[in-house]
Amino acid sequence: MKIIVAGTGSIGRRHVDNLRRLVPNASFLVVRRSGAPDAYSDSIGARVYADFDAALAEGAQLAVIGTPSTEHAGPVLACLRAGVAMYVEKPVVATRAQLEAVTAELAAMPSPPPTLAGCVLRFLPSILALRDALRAGRIGRPVRASLQVGQWLPSWRPAADYRQGYSARAALGGGVVLDLVHELDMARFLFGDFEEVAAVGGRFSSLEIDAEDSAVIALSRRGGPAVALGLDYVARRPLRRYEIVGEEGTLTWDLRARAVCLETEAGVGALAEGPDAFDTGAAFVSAMAELLDAARSGTASTSQDLAEGLRSAALAIRCNELIRSPRP
Repeated sequence: MKIIVAGTGSIGRRHVDNLRRLVPNASFLVVRRSGAPDAYSDSIGARVYADFDAALAEGAQLAVIGTPSTEHAGPVLACLRAGVAMYVEKPVVATRAQLEAVTAELAAMPSPPPTLAGCVLRFLPSILALRDALRAGRIGRPVRASLQVGQWLPSWRPAADYRQGYSARAALGGGVVLDLVHELDMARFLFGDFEEVAAVGGRFSSLEIDAEDSAVIALSRRGGPAVALGLDYVARRPLRRYEIVGEEGTLTWDLRARAVCLETEAGVGALAEGPDAFDTGAAFVSAMAELLDAARSGTASTSQDLAEGLRSAALAIRCNELIRSPRP
């Protein structure tokens, strides 16, 4: 199998490592602006291209798109037109114009190739346990939820200067709304789509970035629940925690504590706990394996295809528009 890899930063290399285990005989075609090989491309025996279309012309069967968010749309459109299966990192697009272009292209295709959008929290067993409990009515009707995520940006990749990374730069798709789109995707995954959206945010800390370091988003629809999201690059103690309050109980999911709990009048019980239920590394492998199965079988659908990824990206773009629009 020939596999294109656009973007060989930390996330791209993670995907390559997983693919080398899942497809031992894979050959890699790396796309980067310079078109020049380096120690990493040499270590995986990759050919290097400056142009994505040139790599596609080599007859690749799969593409992994892990470039900065604002650079996804071109390769995504090229793969759709060539009928090449693709894994697209989150968010799949970063602007309204990109959203409209990719949505229109996808809608015009009677048989799109297999695709998978990279919001991999959906593959965590603990998240699936949380959603199963909701669907089973374990807390009755959910009325409100809080999804919180935060981490001090300089600690994400300590070996790199955070000021130079895409997270710090709005022009590359940085800022907490797009960068931490997992929580918007999780709100949709757990509760469905929303009718009302409100968002505020900005750069409120001393971080040397030109994008939002904090945002608060409110989502609602007729019949509920009301969902509040808090996103930041500032929390010195990493946080990813969800709480869902229903008429008959409360569900909590806590990545740091590695526990999913159900609290009712009868007491508190664990629905999932331990490292395996929260292993994000394994979630990346599961996501890629699902796409590979679809590509090999000729089945276009996956559990989180490009169309689903576009819906979460659309919600993030709408939130950014609300945050960044001039206020009277």
